[in-house]
Formats: sequence, structure tokens, C-alpha cells
Amino acid sequence: MIELPHLLKFLGSTYLIWVCLGTALVAGAIPYLLFPSFIRILQLLKRPTPTPNAFDVSDASLWPRVDLVFAAYNEEAVLREKLHSLQQLDYPKGQLTVWVGSDQSTDGTESILAEFAQVMPELRWERMAERSGKSRIINHLVSKGDSDVIVGTDANIFFHPMALKHLVAPLVLDGRTDLVGGELTYRGLGQGDSYKSIATEERSYIGWENRTKVCEGELWGMTMGVEGGCYAIRRQAFTPIPAGTFMEDFFLTIRVFAHGKRVQHAALATCTEDVSNDAHMEYRRKVRISHGNWQNIFRYRMPWNLRSLGVTLAFVGHKLLRWIFPLIVSAALVFELGAGLYYHEFALVAWNLLTFGTVAALLLYPRTFLTKAIAKPIKPLSYFTWMNIALIHGLVQFLRSPRNTSGVWQPTKRNNQ
Repeated sequence: MIELPHLLKFLGSTYLIWVCLGTALVAGAIPYLLFPSFIRILQLLKRPTPTPNAFDVSDASLWPRVDLVFAAYNEEAVLREKLHSLQQLDYPKGQLTVWVGSDQSTDGTESILAEFAQVMPELRWERMAERSGKSRIINHLVSKGDSDVIVGTDANIFFHPMALKHLVAPLVLDGRTDLVGGELTYRGLGQGDSYKSIATEERSYIGWENRTKVCEGELWGMTMGVEGGCYAIRRQAFTPIPAGTFMEDFFLTIRVFAHGKRVQHAALATCTEDVSNDAHMEYRRKVRISHGNWQNIFRYRMPWNLRSLGVTLAFVGHKLLRWIFPLIVSAALVFELGAGLYYHEFALVAWNLLTFGTVAALLLYPRTFLTKAIAKPIKPLSYFTWMNIALIHGLVQFLRSPRNTSGVWQPTKRNNQ
């Protein structure tokens, strides 16, 4: 039996619990609701005028030369289709070179590359002398070319025929822009058990994220991050990627900002990605992304040295608060339980644990404890919860191996595997 005076003392002495919970709500509301809503409204009010076409797109000599680079490790499941999509690009002949680095592939990847090299004169590929990791391969491939523009991509990213022109055009039209990201959508959402798949939730999240990036780019020229499988950067703006970097796209974004240049999002530069419908594989991918984000903040001392206050504010509103949101929520819960133990309110602690455990179980495993009809509407909230757990997991991975520089990887299982 909890004595009322003691309980009141406990509640009165733990007002910081409510401060923590309130802070957590604000930290979550800003990046997921308030900031996106603010820039959408601002964009509607400003009504930015589309950049006029300042050059004749039919004049092949006005399009810059492009080096398209990507690393491949055991990608036979998607590589043939990838190369087909590059063959169909609507870009002036002789202005595009495709560079591929095989990271000691052990499947049919290199046979496919050798086959396409016979009929695809713009293709250059080589087998790395040792397992190198994506960042090292990209640096190596970039150093071998001399084109004005570098396009980064991945083996499982398929380009729309007009995607390359839409990626490159902002660099031609605006000398202040050094980096352009494309519009990435998921494919294969109807494959497998749609109830088990999280691809639908991924598509909704990516669509929301892309819209935010479009607004940031049109309003301020400071799109917070580009897709690592679909971006174009001026060669003079390319910074060699430190070994072991997981999120080279965000690293390049911050480097461009640090030099006072702009980053845009090209909504018409559409690419599709073959992703896994498997929730466990996608969770691992999000952990890797989280690891890379924390890596960029601490390992390379970014973005605290940015020149623009506006970029820093956008980074905090769009990115940083999203990353620390699960940390604040966790801290509030731990503090509440710790305060209960300190004041010996064991019954209250037990009740809180039971309540939290029940809610967590229903959110994390709705199919296990609920009927399909009830669990299905909870899937988006379950997806959001797992995404935040992955953010914490990624931070733990970074703290356990902050100096890891191997950068080697295993490709995510594709839908057609």
C-alpha cells in the first residue's frame, strides 16, 4: 500500500520526469511535424519561381561530361538490370563514362561486367586488389576519371532514362549549387506477404522525406542530405571520403555546406530501388544509417563548424532532433523508474514497468498479440518505433567501434533473391 504523503513527495520531487517527457515530445514534434509543416507553408507563401531553362537542352555540347561511379559486391541479382538502365539513359553520347569497382565479388558480378563491357563502350570496371569498402572504391574510381560532374549510385538503383539530365541540369543552371540529389522510390512492394513487409511504410516515409528536401532546396538551397544511390556533384566540390564512412552522401552534403555552396533536390530525377521486403533486413540497414550519421557528427567534427547559421538550424530541425528523440524518451523513462526506486515506491515502479512493457510489446510485435484486423492499423506506429530503436542501436554500434575504418559491407537481400 502506497502512503499518500510519501507518494505526493515522490511525485513532487520528480518534476524533472515531466520536463524530460515534455522535452521528448517537443524533440519529436519538431522534426516529424512542426519543421516539415513550417517549410511547406513557407514554400506555399513564397511560391518560388522555377529556374528558367538557360540553355538549349538539345545541344549536346552544353551538357558536361559525367563520370558515373558505383561499387559492387556480389550484386549479380540486380547488376544486369542496373547496366540496362544505364544503357537507356538519355544523355549525349561520349559525355558519359561508367566506372564500376568490384569489391572482390565471389558470384557472377564480374562475369556480367565483362559481358557488358563488350557492348557498352562507356563502361570501365576493375576488380579491387582487396576488400576495400564503398568509400575507398568511390575515391579510387573518382580519381581515375576527369569529368566535370561525378554521379554516385548503387548497384540496386535503376535510373529513369531522363534521370541523369535532371540531376545534372541544376549544376549547369546555377553556379551556386554543387550537389544535387535525385528522387528515390521503392519497387516490388507487392511481392511476398504484404502484411509482414514494411516496404509500404518505407515508401510513405521516403515520400514525406523527399517532399521536405524539395522545400529546403527551393527555399534556401540547403537540402539536408541526398540519396547515396542517386546524386550528382561537381568534381571540384568532391571531398575524398574518409575510409570506413557509412553515409558518404551525408558527408558530401555537409562538406558542400561548409564551403558555402548549395544542395538541391531534383524531384524529376527519378530512380527506383530494389529493396528488401524483410523487416529484419531493413532494420539492419537503418542501424547502419544511424551508425553513419553519428559517425559524421563526431568523427569528422561536423556540422558544428558550418559557416551558415541557417544551415545549422535546418540541420537541427530536420536531422539532429530526430536522432536524439529516442535518447530523450529513454532518459525520461529511466529517470522515472530510478526515482521510484530511490523513494522505495516499488508498487508504482512495478505498475510503470507493466504498463511500459505492455505498450512496448503491442507496438513492437502487434501480430503476435493482436488480431490481424487490429494489428494492421498499428503497423505505421510499429514501424516508427522500430526506426527509433534502430537509431539507438546505431549509436551503440558507433560508440563500440568509433575508429572502425574497414567500410566493407554485405548487400541487403533483394526482392528477387
